[in-house]
Amino acid sequence: MPQTQSPSKSDAALPRSLFAPKKDPRADIREMANDIFSDKFMIALSLIVVPIILVPFLFELDATALSFLEICDWIIVIFFVSEYAIKLYAAQNRWQHFKQPWHLVDLVIIGLPFVQYLSLFGLAMTGSPSLLLRLLRIPRAFAVGSRAIAGRRNGAAAQLKMEAVGPETVIRQIGSDLQTKHNLSWDELKEHISDVNREEWLDLHYVSDAGFAKLSKILSIAEPHFKSALVDDIYPHIDYVQKASFIFLQSGKIVYPEHAENFLTISRSGVIVICSGSKIITVSRHNVDLIEKVLPSIKQSSKGDSFVVPVLYSILEYMLNDYRAVLSEIEIEILKISSTPRSKLPKDFLERIYQLDKEVARLVSNLLHFKDMLTIITSKRVPLKGFDEEKEESFQILQDNAEYLNEMSHDLIENLRSMIDLYINQTSFEANKILKILAVITAISVIPTAISGIIGANLLDMPYGAYLWQVVFVIAVAMAFAAYAFVKLGWLKT
Repeated sequence: MPQTQSPSKSDAALPRSLFAPKKDPRADIREMANDIFSDKFMIALSLIVVPIILVPFLFELDATALSFLEICDWIIVIFFVSEYAIKLYAAQNRWQHFKQPWHLVDLVIIGLPFVQYLSLFGLAMTGSPSLLLRLLRIPRAFAVGSRAIAGRRNGAAAQLKMEAVGPETVIRQIGSDLQTKHNLSWDELKEHISDVNREEWLDLHYVSDAGFAKLSKILSIAEPHFKSALVDDIYPHIDYVQKASFIFLQSGKIVYPEHAENFLTISRSGVIVICSGSKIITVSRHNVDLIEKVLPSIKQSSKGDSFVVPVLYSILEYMLNDYRAVLSEIEIEILKISSTPRSKLPKDFLERIYQLDKEVARLVSNLLHFKDMLTIITSKRVPLKGFDEEKEESFQILQDNAEYLNEMSHDLIENLRSMIDLYINQTSFEANKILKILAVITAISVIPTAISGIIGANLLDMPYGAYLWQVVFVIAVAMAFAAYAFVKLGWLKT
């Protein structure tokens, strides 16, 4: 993680959506250095310089060839020195960067070529200097070769890391007694689903694309119906496919900016709830942890013979509470923003408020679709085992809550847009004040210009018989009267 600067007292007082710690000032230099001196580029230089170092040691070459190889060698050395110096300067912790083994190898690579210049500093070399310099090429060749091999290994490791599969799918089973919990394999999941008489809740999270394909085969439902590629972004709605109800939901969480370049966002984790006969199946690409969060409320509300409907009700209630928590947090954030003095607002205030407005607008849309989805359920347009009049009343309460949250989100939108209008109006008012002051200065300065133009610049030859002090007095009186008039008109009010 990049280092962040500690906030100043004025910045710390800002709401979290407006303030973010500033990024490490050397981070841009690190990114530039990593782009220019990429691993592939430096590995290529290492592979080129090895034969340049060893060929003069193994073969007798004429002066022209030796001179050419020497020039090529020094050009590559300059690249290595530049890379080492820039990356050392831009490192978050320079001492830690310096003492890393491969960075010490880099130091050897760039240091050995300069040994031949020790005599310039009064440090004499014993023995044959030419032989010593040729022998020093051997450890340097090993150092450069080691860097090339290490670079290839690191590149291969990074490639393997990129190709690594995400977390393994976790399949959990909750029995109808709401007490029994088991972890299942894919084969065991298939057996459970084939047992149509068993009432249970099957929860799958960390489901990959391959996992969605397996689940599609187990349920004998075409994979496109799962909308797996859009599950995190799609709005809440309900589909009915082959005697199974597919309910698409979203769990949200506010993510505050970690850097000044980032804005507040709401992360969304999609959840698919599949109601099929006596079973309810929840599927997500993430660990939404529905079982731990929803199970206590099911224990309180589950009475009677039905199992699927109480579980579905508790899941929908949890999702609504999730929306309520997000909206309440945004409401508090808006109150903090509205109470923040204008002088402390960041320069990109409007951009940040627009981003917050966009996130809330998406919540408005989601809640509207959530309410429509509850309308479909209460109108019994999709079959749910055990959905009677008592359950219908409970779902209507959820529908009323969704309506309330939708109105709450609309109010937040209105507050944000009123705040935007107020900020724009205040900015325009301040700009108008500056323009008025400039207009007053211009109008007052016209008076001496006009009078001097009328009477002429040379008072000795003018036909009016006025003295200089008289002209100055008239100009001063006229300017004072003009200033007084502007004050009365309110143009100079602060």
